[in-house]
Amino acid sequence: MQIVVTGVAGFIGANLAEYLLEKGYKVLGLDNFNDYYPRKIKEFNISTFVNHPNFKLIEADITNIESLDTLFKENEIDALVHLAAWAGVTPSIKNPHIYAETNYVGTDNLATMCVKYGIKNFIFASTSSVYGNNNQVPFVESMDTSYVAAPYPASKKAGEVLLYTYSLNHDLNVSIFRFFNPLGKYQRPDTALTKLVKSALYGYEFPLFQNTKNNTARDYTYVMEMCKAIENVINKPHKYEIFNLGNSKPETLATLIELVEQVTEKKIKTVEDPRPGQMETTFASIEKARNILDYQPTLTLRDIIEVYYIWFLKQPEWYQREKINK
Repeated sequence: MQIVVTGVAGFIGANLAEYLLEKGYKVLGLDNFNDYYPRKIKEFNISTFVNHPNFKLIEADITNIESLDTLFKENEIDALVHLAAWAGVTPSIKNPHIYAETNYVGTDNLATMCVKYGIKNFIFASTSSVYGNNNQVPFVESMDTSYVAAPYPASKKAGEVLLYTYSLNHDLNVSIFRFFNPLGKYQRPDTALTKLVKSALYGYEFPLFQNTKNNTARDYTYVMEMCKAIENVINKPHKYEIFNLGNSKPETLATLIELVEQVTEKKIKTVEDPRPGQMETTFASIEKARNILDYQPTLTLRDIIEVYYIWFLKQPEWYQREKINK
């Protein structure tokens, strides 16, 4: 079975490609290596499998439908996992156009190619941010998600709705995953866990986007559990379903900082840096994923941090010290 993974050089994409290759799948990895963070890091993410005999890397942009047409025409494809996107809440407020162009138009281009070339299984990465600052917790897939707080989740919500129309009108099977704060190796350099570990090791100040004095919290999820769920729908497509993938246990930023300090055995210096568009809490109901996908997350937040930290310490010094300000 041959799977297209868009955004293959990113955090989730690299983990998924590695996971699928180990399971015996063939992977066509698509990435445009944009400048959201350095290309060197993205090339590092795929370095363990870029020469694998069942992996093929294609450098292309999902907004360029002509290059996509060549890719789909020249390859036998069984399913598409669409992870490529401009991510991040705060950057999307500063530059909403690129989020609309890449995240919406790119998704439409890929769905168009699936219809044209008879690929029936489309798997889409959405985000917990589509729930906005909703006072009803935990978040259930059937909740109203019309009131997002930034262009990034707006672009993902638009993709969910767009793909519903493709499922309805073109017989395209669509599985949508709303990811809740994934953590693991190849973590994006602009995310909290990466910055906290580097702050602990090298004395960088950690910017507090959230207020640690109130009840703001995040539902952190181990990325490999997400990969297992994705494999499930690769083999068992759905007409149109949305699934939360979280841990169903929100943790405050203060707790995250404390756990990183415990694992690294170092203190972290912080600085207040509030940002617009941030959600107060993410809290996934995962009953649907449990029942349909046999999704069974088991690692605690401390477990996930320990796994990441052990991996991080084995990486090259340049990678460990790379500092990204976003």
